[in-house]
Amino acid sequence: MNRSEALVPMAEKVAEPMSSIDRAWLEMDEPNNPMVVAAILEFEQVADAQALARGLVERLLREPRFRQRVVASQLGYLWLEDDELHMGYHVQIRQLPAGITATALCAAVATELSYGLDRALPLWRINLFQHGDRHVTLLFRAHHAIADGIAMMQMLLQLSAEGEVRETPGPTPKHHGPLAGFIQGLETVNSALENLTGFVVDDLRHPGQFSRQLRDFQRTLAAVGRIVTLPDDNPRRFRTAPGGHRAVAWTSGLPFAAVRDFAKSQSVTINDVFLTALTGAFGRYLRATDGQVPEQQNLRVSVPVNLRVDGDHEPGNHFGLVLVDLPVGLEGWHARLDVIADRMLALKRSPEARSILIALAAAGHLPAGAEKRLVSLVGNKAAAVVSNLPGPRRALTLGGARLSNLVFWPPQAARVGIGVGLLSYAGHVTVGISADTAQIANPQKIIDGFCAELENMLGRAPLIRAAGPRRRKSHPSAARPRKGANHVNP
Repeated sequence: MNRSEALVPMAEKVAEPMSSIDRAWLEMDEPNNPMVVAAILEFEQVADAQALARGLVERLLREPRFRQRVVASQLGYLWLEDDELHMGYHVQIRQLPAGITATALCAAVATELSYGLDRALPLWRINLFQHGDRHVTLLFRAHHAIADGIAMMQMLLQLSAEGEVRETPGPTPKHHGPLAGFIQGLETVNSALENLTGFVVDDLRHPGQFSRQLRDFQRTLAAVGRIVTLPDDNPRRFRTAPGGHRAVAWTSGLPFAAVRDFAKSQSVTINDVFLTALTGAFGRYLRATDGQVPEQQNLRVSVPVNLRVDGDHEPGNHFGLVLVDLPVGLEGWHARLDVIADRMLALKRSPEARSILIALAAAGHLPAGAEKRLVSLVGNKAAAVVSNLPGPRRALTLGGARLSNLVFWPPQAARVGIGVGLLSYAGHVTVGISADTAQIANPQKIIDGFCAELENMLGRAPLIRAAGPRRRKSHPSAARPRKGANHVNP
């Protein structure tokens, strides 16, 4: 943007205390692993990149958090209305060379992802990369302290200038954090402990109620114990400490309907199908880089699970994280799909998601040192974060420019250096991978493996296209149903 727009006067200062949950995510920043939610928005028919950036910023600033910076006080951290918005920092526009390859575009994006955000300014930044014929690849980054990935994506998708589409990827969370929806559950437990006398009295009025709550709490504590004592048995390659340098890759053009129909034919969920393809991709990568992979080898990842009960239409985030072991040692998608579907179904019926919630949400109430140790203890049990978000079914526009593709990457805490985001948008699904190069030097190999595995499962090439100028041709053939599927995972 123009130098004359470098400073934008802001409204009168308003200070707001930062919640303990927001503080937890703020303090999870590591020098080599910033807790930043990132998204790619690919626009077509962009007449003026500066006007596109200006329109996006104007809409972002309607949200208070994008006008506020974080300051420390005797009472803790505060969100404080900033005096001026430094547009020279928050918005960067770069013209890429003509004929730039997908690899070079990914490298330009990855360079930005390696940097943290300036704590002295509002915790967000956008980069616009102009390339090709009126194409703009926009990188949006914002700190996890502002909101979790679901809330962040919701904000982005409500930026349509014409307002013809207002669909969101999920309910608005009442709290922040990847397990925000179940913080309410934690608060209920806290309330039970703080008001024990009241619960005892109520138990006399309603025999058995307190006993059931106590049994549920005991089950949750037992699940926490199981998580904490899980062995660190991920492949050695993915246990390397992050070095602070990122590499990214992403796809576009994967038809959602084909995957949905295949999942239905196999009596599994769409997420099961994606996890199976991803498992195969990681297995291919390990065999190519490390040789033989033991059949019993697993890759543990953290995955969001929908725990909303049937008929529950209340607003709020009802997703929790579970740790799932992906059977990367198994060859053949039939066997992998069976194992993953069974494991995911079992996890949805367990208290694991709420247990991780309690462990992580409690971190926001601890001193910074103890908080980081707790986060590391739980977070290091996984080697990657894999998130799946539903987006709008129709394409969005901003300032006359069409949003043709949308990709996101979840942040990773502690020593986890791999983030995988799957997002449905306008009838297609995108897959994005962000990896620390100390763990995966070239994530495009994972993307290629994912595409190949999914093509094998569907029995045809599903029109998957790589990021940027490169395109892959497709060829049709019939899908192969999996025999023996005897359970339905809604």
